[in-house]
Amino acid sequence: MQAEDWLARWRENRIGFHEGGVNPYLRRYINEFKLKPGDRIFMPLCGKAHDIAWLAGQGYEVIGIELSDIAIESFFAEFNLQYQQFRSDRFVMRKSDNIILLQGDYFDLQSDDLEACKLVYDRAALIAIVESSRNRYCSHMQSITPDDCDMLLVTLDYDQTQMSGPPFSVCGEEVFSHYQSGYQIQVVEENDVLDEQPRWRTQGLTTLQETVFQLKRGKGL
Repeated sequence: MQAEDWLARWRENRIGFHEGGVNPYLRRYINEFKLKPGDRIFMPLCGKAHDIAWLAGQGYEVIGIELSDIAIESFFAEFNLQYQQFRSDRFVMRKSDNIILLQGDYFDLQSDDLEACKLVYDRAALIAIVESSRNRYCSHMQSITPDDCDMLLVTLDYDQTQMSGPPFSVCGEEVFSHYQSGYQIQVVEENDVLDEQPRWRTQGLTTLQETVFQLKRGKGL
């Protein structure tokens, strides 16, 4: 999705991708990564996800990147959190205790920004990226995250002739093509969620597969 399209969605409150609660896959699989209290988790294109506050409440430090100021300010307002605000040449940073949200372009992130991150949690970032930019997105992810930083990734897969997206369809083969050189990849759960997401049926979809991947750093298989 182009930057202006993303910003327009937040201005016009067209945010059907936003979950109104904590993602069940996050609850189910976070302990698989053997994190310790205080470990840092990176959330790309984080929006105002409830997952941010939930992870912080588990004792982790959360750092997110988001282009829309509306999304970030809504998050702090909805969770009644006070924050400090700082500006740099690349980002506006808002910080509240163990939550840091950076407003700006994901592609402006550098490795120093994500120093000591232990996990990337990507629920709705990769599937928000248009196909022609996904290789760049994934390559950049590997270049800015530490060598011991794993990933919990959730994707959607559907017939894109039935709906153009976003969210876009990302099949398992594509995930492996982007990440297998740097990670050991395991599919830990697959579900057809069309009945749980009836709004997509009205868009013309006949199947909608949600897939959860666990990516561990190290030479791919």
